[in-house]
Order: sequence, then structure tokens, then C-alpha cells
Amino acid sequence: MFRLLAILSTLITLASQEFRPPEIWAKPIPFFQVEHQFSAPVSLYGSGHRGLDFVLEAEQSVLAPTSGLVTFSGPVVDRNIITSSGYLLSFEQICSSLLPGDFVRRGQELGKFCSINEDFESHCESCVHFSVRSDRGYLNPELFLGTLMPSFLKL
Repeated sequence: MFRLLAILSTLITLASQEFRPPEIWAKPIPFFQVEHQFSAPVSLYGSGHRGLDFVLEAEQSVLAPTSGLVTFSGPVVDRNIITSSGYLLSFEQICSSLLPGDFVRRGQELGKFCSINEDFESHCESCVHFSVRSDRGYLNPELFLGTLMPSFLKL
């Protein structure tokens, strides 16, 4: 009986909370082509593609999709990464003069597409990888960019 009351109480609480879709962010690249789509892993450590790969030209600017604090900016192994707060947004292969603690506004330049290692090999040599994380794991960035298409049941 207690278990039934607990489940009912939880359902009432969830039903009474307002559902708000996520804020739509600005595009990090005004006109972009996605080379590799988000592909969620089946398990926490399983294979998948935890972001989007945008095709860019050398030195092309990347803009902040939303306002936040820079939490990391610099090299990790063989690539440059910049990360900002809120949802944890990361861009790989970005050269930036921003430092941790700097505040960026939506639409402000984060940096430019670049490579710090000529020997770097990736599944997309001319791409910037963009990922979004929450405390529950990686999320599809298209949800926040307003480009996620609805799913359809195939018959």
C-alpha cells in the first residue's frame, strides 16, 4: 500500500510540474553542414557519436550558441578544446584567446577552426566537433539548435 501511495504521489508531482521545452540556441556556425550526426551510445561507455561534426574552412569563426562562462580552453592530447558552463558545451579543434572564467555572450566569437597538430587524424579532418552534456550524460545538440527532426514510425 505504501509503495502504491509513493508511486501515485510521484506521478501527481510530475504531472503538476510545468513542461518547458529547452531554449533554442543560436547557431555556432551561421550556415553549416553536418558531416556526422549524434548517435547515442547504448551504454555509458558504449560506442556512439556524442555530438555533431560541422564542416568548416580553415580559420572559420565559431560562435557561442548561448551565454555562459568558459570553464576550459586549451589543448587536450592533440586537439584544442573550449568548454562553457550551464549545459557543458564543448567544441573540438577551436583555437581561442578566451580563458577559464571569461564570460561569453550568445553569438560572441568563441574562436576559430584550427588544428594544433598536423599529425592529428580524425574521422572528419575539416570538422569541428560540438557536444552538449548534462549531469545525465551527452545530449543531442540538435535539440538545442532547433534542428532535431521528429521521429517517425516506419511501417
